[in-house]
Amino acid sequence: MVRDYPVKKNIKLSTEFIYETVKNVTGNAEILNEHIKSKYPGMKSMDLWTDGKKLYAETETDRTYQNPMETIKIYNDLIERLTGYTAKERKKLMSK
Repeated sequence: MVRDYPVKKNIKLSTEFIYETVKNVTGNAEILNEHIKSKYPGMKSMDLWTDGKKLYAETETDRTYQNPMETIKIYNDLIERLTGYTAKERKKLMSK
């Protein structure tokens, strides 16, 4: 399932910005056809891309991983750095 996230106006979302941020947070990232691919403990695969206005994410979790809260924390931190919105703010925006 693909999710889209709004991005604050002061953040210039680009493939290079996403790549650098993902690499800093997860420790690994690669660019394939304008999509940033990565994985980390608990996340089998993560595919991120942008149209310049929104961030799009497609993920696959590892259901056998023993610490799912850590996986969620890393993901929320990454999305916050990319969009400028905390998980709480994103939830509020989605409920409107």
